[in-house]
Amino acid sequence: MSVGRHFGMDISRMPRMTYLRAADRSNCRSMCATCYEDCYGIYRLRGETTWACWRCTSLKESGQTPGPCLLNTQPPRKLRVGEQLRSPSGVWDVTGSDHVREWEGRRLRQPACVYAVTREDGHTETRRGRDMEGFHLIPAAFEHITPARCNELGSMLTAAGLSWEDNGRRDTPRRLKYTVTGPRGRQWSIRPVAPIDFDPWQPSDLWRAVRSTPPHQSPVLSARPLADHIRELPA
Repeated sequence: MSVGRHFGMDISRMPRMTYLRAADRSNCRSMCATCYEDCYGIYRLRGETTWACWRCTSLKESGQTPGPCLLNTQPPRKLRVGEQLRSPSGVWDVTGSDHVREWEGRRLRQPACVYAVTREDGHTETRRGRDMEGFHLIPAAFEHITPARCNELGSMLTAAGLSWEDNGRRDTPRRLKYTVTGPRGRQWSIRPVAPIDFDPWQPSDLWRAVRSTPPHQSPVLSARPLADHIRELPA
């Protein structure tokens, strides 16, 4: 049965599941919590806590393991430098792409795509496209850290009376790091939350602050609550 509209979302409750969809079809603002794909509507099975797309919901119902589709990079899909992938060992950036010609006896095989991928901790590997079954593409629309969000954080820190500076990586906002001095002289480091930890149901909660002395880590917060958290936290 249909329950009604709530904050621009149409809600339908069924015996086995609950279904949410955007009232405006052009506003595709839902994201599957399992495969991270943007979708028009999402489902929650009875007794479950996660919202998923129809594909992942169907897999779950049939006893299979839901998750991202395998990345088919070759052929016909070729990765672009700057795209992001995720694997069981972390989030990777594609930092290089090349074609390698191989001979099979006297026959020249189709050129193979070879990629350089760099993990968040700086570790770099070189992999052929056909050897990347465990890597899954993070959609470009998942770029949740934008220059506007960064400007908002700077404005909120200044409004809270905190002195701060960044590392100058505004060309790649997800690599930005802010150093903030709290009201009691404590140093804080602020970074955007990693894509794999981003909660699409809390789209403004993008930042986490860490203090080394005494050790403290803030929850993932939006710009204004994070500035207030640093300003008001006791020494």
